[in-house]
Parts: sequence; structure tokens; C-alpha cells
Amino acid sequence: MNEIRKKFEYIPISLKDILRSMKRNIDLMIDLAYSAVKFGSEEIADETSRIEHRIHDLTFLLYLQIIQTQVGGIKEAKKLEPIVVMGYSIDKISDALADIAKVVYINRYIGDFTQLFWDKVPEPIVKVTVNENCNFIGLPRLEVHFRSKYGVDLIAIKRGDQWLFGFDETIHKDDILIIKGELELIYELKTLVYDLEPISFRLDEDKRENIFDLSDPEIFKELEDLKNDYVKITDISETMIELALASLFFNSYELAEDMLEMEELMDALNAKFEKDLLAFANLSKNPRILTGIMKIIFSCEQISDAASSIAENIVKGFEPHEIVQKAIEETPEIVVRETVSKKSFFNGKTYAELQNNRYKKGFHIVAMKRENNWIYGFKREFKFQEGDLLIGLGPKETVEQWRYGVRPENSNGD
Repeated sequence: MNEIRKKFEYIPISLKDILRSMKRNIDLMIDLAYSAVKFGSEEIADETSRIEHRIHDLTFLLYLQIIQTQVGGIKEAKKLEPIVVMGYSIDKISDALADIAKVVYINRYIGDFTQLFWDKVPEPIVKVTVNENCNFIGLPRLEVHFRSKYGVDLIAIKRGDQWLFGFDETIHKDDILIIKGELELIYELKTLVYDLEPISFRLDEDKRENIFDLSDPEIFKELEDLKNDYVKITDISETMIELALASLFFNSYELAEDMLEMEELMDALNAKFEKDLLAFANLSKNPRILTGIMKIIFSCEQISDAASSIAENIVKGFEPHEIVQKAIEETPEIVVRETVSKKSFFNGKTYAELQNNRYKKGFHIVAMKRENNWIYGFKREFKFQEGDLLIGLGPKETVEQWRYGVRPENSNGD
């Protein structure tokens, strides 16, 4: 059978716009890939694959634009090497994220495993249902401003049997919103949409037997160990994507060094997890479901390898090209490193206390290093202390205020 091949249509886009579009699409792919797994949705997996193909096209455009515009000889060409590495690495990351989503094709009930520990994830992905009297009804999703006003991201909308991913979609009564955010903010949003039901992940009425006997003490203990490592691995891989691009965009040697430390930690966690998962298979009555988990962990390792390739360029001493600098100027968010000082407003405060916007200023702590240990998820009672190295992600306009809160001595914040 002759396969119909998609023709590539050349569209002139600046290198700056290509880089920004790649970053935007990768951010969306992360949420969609894990949403597909969490809800066992082939429709979300299909959307993830469509974005993967879009990133492939953007990568091709990136290389084509570099070839067309590069006329300055070997010296100028060398300056573009980090951009080439970035394009290649993002392409590989998109492949790995698409592979995570595709797990639902081979194991529809993979979500039954990942849902067991959703509450351990720093920013879980859940569903909420829009009920009557909700003020969102009739508004386009962009006008609701989910992230800036409510601190959560709207990933997708399920309306009946239809999945909606467009940013111009209008919110309707009975829509199921797939959202991502910190647990306290999720509960606040559930109140705003008048969703009074307990958090659930089932999108259908299919009543299935639990895949694991949680009343068995041995199974329960083994699952707890797997939960902790699975959350660490997925968190680290997601964090590495963000930090890899930030280290390139802001030419941060320190962030790049942090990244390479994380990759070493990831390698050790992967080896341990694979060993523990194979041991756990002996306790499971349906070990086949664990093959999907193994595939997800393998993809996370590929993501960390691709992300570390970007960091390695920074460690080598490559300066950011002016094209990257222009892209930075139009990036609304920034990643910063800051150490908690003795006089810090963060010193001695719990994670729950720091959710107050007086301290938060729109920033999210994506990772923290205490002595030689990296921490990616924080319980509400977790207490910050002097010497903690924080890596924060947030809006440019409040960065100095956030820095001032973390370390008043070295900042010009208000």
C-alpha cells in the first residue's frame, strides 16, 4: 500500500519566533502527556502526538532558517551551536513526551496505577466539573485567567464525548475541566465551579476492580516506595526541561551545573526504580500494567539526557546568540536562583505560609537544594531555613520583589 506522505509547507518564521513556539509547545506537551496517562485518554494522547509533529516541523524550520541566514563564516556559525543543540534536544524531549502519552494505547488502565499517589505530586492534574451558578460559564477560557487569578493551569476541556484544546473555547455548564495546580488552589477552584464531589479521576462510569490489593501490608509498603521514586523521577524530568531552557536563555552557568547534578540523581533513581518495579511485579496479580510504568520511566530518562545536552553547552562556555537574547526579552517568565538568608522572610516559614502572595509574588519554587540534597515536592508543613538554595519560576515584573523576600540583603526589591 502506498503511504500518503504529508507535504511540508515552508512558512517564513523568524528564529526568535521558532524558539518561543518550541518552548510554548513543550510546556503544553508536558501537561497533556501526563493528563493522557492520568485519565487513560487516547484523545489527549492524540493531541500530544499532533504537537509532537508540530515540534518536528519547527525543528526543521529552525535548521532551515539557520542555513539561510548564516553567512558569517565559522566564527558566526559557532555562535549558533547552542541553538542547534537546543532544537535537537527539544525535538528529542517531544519524542519522549509523546511516548509517555502513547502508553495509554497499549495499556488503557495505566491511570489506575498513577492515580494511587496523585496527592504526593506537588502540582497534581485533576478534573473538576462546572456546575450551575459558576461565574465562568459563557466566558472564553482566556478571559478566566486561570493561572494569573486562580494559580492553576487549564489543560483541556471535556464536553460530553468531545475533547477541546483550543484557547478560544468558551466554558459551558457541565464541562469537565482538566486542571493542574497546587492542592489548596485546586480545592479553591472546585468551590468556585460548585463542584462539591470528592476528587475523582474516572471519566466514565466503568466500575473496575482495584488492580492492587492495598489491604495486603507487603503490597502497600512496596507501593509506597514506588510512589516516592515515581514522583521524584517525573518531577525531576519536568524540572530539567524548564531549567535546561532557562540555563540557555539566561546563560546561567549555575543553573547548568545544577542540571548536571540532577541528571546524576536521575540515573541513580531510574536504576533503583526499575529494580524495585521488577520485584513488585511478583506481588501483582496483573503485572502487565507495570510495563507501561517502565515505559514512562524510560522516557523520563530520555528527557533528562536531552535536557542535560543543553546544559552541557552552557558549561562549555558558549555565549547566548543575539537571537536567543531577543527571545528572552519577550519571555514573560523568568527562572532565578536565590539562597535563603538569615534575615529572609522565607526563613523558618512553612510551604503553606509561603503560598500567601505577600511572599509568593506569582513565583513557584520548582526545586530546592539543602546541603547536597535536591527537593522537588513540598508538603504543607515543610519548613524553609537559612542556606536553602531556591530555584523559582515566575513573572519578570515581580522578580526583584521575590528576590527581596528570599534574600533582603542583596536585593533592590520594594
